[in-house]
Amino acid sequence: MRISRRIGAYMKDKGFNLSEVARKTGLDYHSLYVSLYDEKRDRDLRTEELIPLCVFLNIDPREFAEEKEVSA
Repeated sequence: MRISRRIGAYMKDKGFNLSEVARKTGLDYHSLYVSLYDEKRDRDLRTEELIPLCVFLNIDPREFAEEKEVSA
């Protein structure tokens, strides 16, 4: 899974509202939606979007760098 999609999954899991996130970060809603959730489009977050988004989420972007294996 791509980093942008991992961030989208994290946001869904934590219950973040994308409209509110876009408003509070000043990032474009449509660009965020396409990068994070739209499976039909292949757009990664830009650096200018990734950093402010992770600051808002209060999480280190490196947390999304690799998928963590889940032990059974």
